Amino acid sequence: MPKKKTRPEEEVLTETAEEREHKKLLILALLEITRRHTDVDHPMRYQPLIDALGAEYGLTATRKSVQRNLLTLQGAGYPLHFQHGWYYEHEFSPTELNLLLNTLNCAGGLSDEQRSELRRKICGLGNEHFRPEEQENSGKPNNPEFLHTMEVLQEAIRQGRMVSFHYGNWDVDKQLHPRVDEKGKAKLYHINPYRVLTANGRYYLVCNVDKYNTLTHFRIDRIMDIALLKKLVKPMARVEGAENGIELSEYINNHPYMYSGRPKRWHIRVERSIINDVLDWFGMNVRFEHVTDQCTDVVVRCDENSLNYWLKRYGDHARLLT
Repeated sequence: MPKKKTRPEEEVLTETAEEREHKKLLILALLEITRRHTDVDHPMRYQPLIDALGAEYGLTATRKSVQRNLLTLQGAGYPLHFQHGWYYEHEFSPTELNLLLNTLNCAGGLSDEQRSELRRKICGLGNEHFRPEEQENSGKPNNPEFLHTMEVLQEAIRQGRMVSFHYGNWDVDKQLHPRVDEKGKAKLYHINPYRVLTANGRYYLVCNVDKYNTLTHFRIDRIMDIALLKKLVKPMARVEGAENGIELSEYINNHPYMYSGRPKRWHIRVERSIINDVLDWFGMNVRFEHVTDQCTDVVVRCDENSLNYWLKRYGDHARLLT
């Protein structure tokens, strides 16, 4: 008598719990192996994948089961491809990861421990073939509250709520000390936070001090003892300089050295040899007039303190007209 064939649904029912668990682990292990060991330049064929499953996870698999699981992952949207072998297409290229690491190293406010932890996480976005460029400690002042401050500010901006904080200055003891009021007590600021920006390797909060009606900014790495308040922020329409919202690129160009103050329009005569510096600091919206082979007039918009600082730096090649 011929042996009765088992239907597919009966096969599923006869699987043991151990076999089901093996299948679950197999697909996850293959995803992790390809993520850690492969990229377009380092694909893996089936036998190396089978060997890695055994060596790293103690799992056994056939070529067919490996192929089936990788195709399942690919069909589910994971960035797996086959070209001379299977490889995982990482979201960031090595060049992009090193760019992030260089940016991290230039960022002010972070402690060496925080910077090291973030560096570890960025490197983890690559695989075993990623070789990060050598980085040195920044040697810059750091505030251990920096990441917490950023988290509170982001939450406050998301919810449209005010914050309070002390604001510090560094002293000869290389410690951050809160600014004090006329009575010698730590001065508490009540702030309407609007945007966070980066300029010159530092992070700033663009905001309004609640008792005034003008726009200003604070260095985030000098903020201390931040607290999220229940009170809602003042509408930007009521703040001078933010009536039509805040365009961060425009704000940076209007405050190239991040001094506070209302931006104004200025006419400067500069030698053409420093056009690069004009555009670096004042942005692409400047206007050039009366251009000659040697010099040109340029119309810029920025706060007065930033302009004076810039003129001191470039005074041999530029002078204020109006």
